Amino acid sequence: MIRVAVLGCGRIGAMHASNIAAHARARLAAVYDINRAAADAVSASTGAPVMYSAASIFASRDVDAVLISTTTDTHADLLEQAVAAGKPVLCEKPIDLSLARVNRCAATIAGTTLPIQIGFVRRFDPGHKAVFDAIRGGDVGELRQVIITSRDPGLAPESYLRGSGGILRDMTIHDFDMARYLLGEEPEKFLPQGRDWWPQPHGDARRP
Repeated sequence: MIRVAVLGCGRIGAMHASNIAAHARARLAAVYDINRAAADAVSASTGAPVMYSAASIFASRDVDAVLISTTTDTHADLLEQAVAAGKPVLCEKPIDLSLARVNRCAATIAGTTLPIQIGFVRRFDPGHKAVFDAIRGGDVGELRQVIITSRDPGLAPESYLRGSGGILRDMTIHDFDMARYLLGEEPEKFLPQGRDWWPQPHGDARRP
């Protein structure tokens, strides 16, 4: 029975907490959110205790692993803290909106033997796995082009969009992961040479 704590009790965190609480081989050991009302709501629905800081979760001997589903701008810090505390991690994507910060995080946790996974869920979906199997089995012939179209069922709340960098920056990372998964190789280039056209959270500022 693995004891998992959830950090972040928004819409995705609440879903993760419910799934953990219902799993036969897991126990929801604790929940935490900077918004106490959100943590209390998840606690009431799952029976898990509320902890009042991330540090208390990382220090707890009753927590075997952590699931990070807080706002995007906190992922890298919490991931580093969890590894430093010796806790295996499942962290929602993306690690950060800044590639430089992602690289610093990777360098900080490099060498750890702890299990760490980022929340790329699509490769575990039966439909996507069927495409993968068809490619590997030669059912589609020689693969020359992959076109990926993603849709969400509805617009995310404004509060989520503000913290996530927008739906394009937050969700397109799934498409990059699917391309890597289906092709079985690493991309050589994502963007036009010398330009970075990622839309910014506010306005149309472009990074050099």
